[in-house]
Amino acid sequence: MLISRISVLGAGAWGSALAHMLAELNHEVILWGRSSETINNINKHHKNERYFGKLKLSSKIKATTDLKVACSSQIYLLVVPVNAIRKVAKDCAPLIHSSSKVICCAKGFEQTTGNLLSNELSKIFPEKNLAYLSGPTFAAEVVKGFPSAATLAMKDLEDSQHLAQQLSSATFRIYSSSDLVGVQVGGAVKNVLAIASGMAKGAGFGENSQAALITRGLSEMRRLATALGGYSETLSGLSGLGDVLLSCSSRQSRNFLFGELLGNGNGKHIAREKIGGVVEGWFSASSVMKKQKELDIDLPICKTVHDILYNEKDIRISVSELLNRPIKPE
Repeated sequence: MLISRISVLGAGAWGSALAHMLAELNHEVILWGRSSETINNINKHHKNERYFGKLKLSSKIKATTDLKVACSSQIYLLVVPVNAIRKVAKDCAPLIHSSSKVICCAKGFEQTTGNLLSNELSKIFPEKNLAYLSGPTFAAEVVKGFPSAATLAMKDLEDSQHLAQQLSSATFRIYSSSDLVGVQVGGAVKNVLAIASGMAKGAGFGENSQAALITRGLSEMRRLATALGGYSETLSGLSGLGDVLLSCSSRQSRNFLFGELLGNGNGKHIAREKIGGVVEGWFSASSVMKKQKELDIDLPICKTVHDILYNEKDIRISVSELLNRPIKPE
């Protein structure tokens, strides 16, 4: 299938960056968003100032607030927060052709059920047409044209390879996978680990502590992915290790910055206000705990983050409890 038109549903930072990259690749791109101010700014000035300041977006992007106008493509990228993805998917499903490919670019679990997004989206769209894009990508760097890479997972590896080739550019390389579970778990859990890493940084713990936290966090990520039917080796790739390294070490990550603000002594609601955007790890922490109970697996770092966010536990006491857990083989 040759792509003539792509719709990007969601005009936040990541949606705008993907629309920019695809438009510069000479695809016809329609970008949908709810904010008329943002959409007008993109159409008139080729900017999304809330996220990118004066950084210019491609002049080839056509932006709209009308979902019906946006739903006239062969490829759809769902780039809205996880707490909105079910509604947007249901709203656009009756408007698009049954053969259209739908790429989920959100990272997290579906909020009302705590399930993987694939469990819920496959009830709305044909499963064979669904894909999941995840990897170590800061939106502003994609707009600037810095070399970046991500993983695209589809049920059929050949379909994934074909779609990845058509969507890749000289500066944005997409690798194919058939491990839908592993790719999704990596994208969701890395946000929880980024909060943990930020808290450790903000609380004054050293580089050794952060390295240990990230490494043991990867073990938890693998444990959850394999328990859900994914493959451990996927988490050594872009959607696992790559995303963890990026998100757990930079203030460009909202989740890391949120954790750092908590570690510095800010209250969680004040910290969220200072961030200004969605902190996906806040929601993912709750969903991960649901899965931990369902699957009866041990995820101590994720549980610690959850207890701090939802059960008012002290950060330093929580870290101390983590360090005093029984010594086990690695």
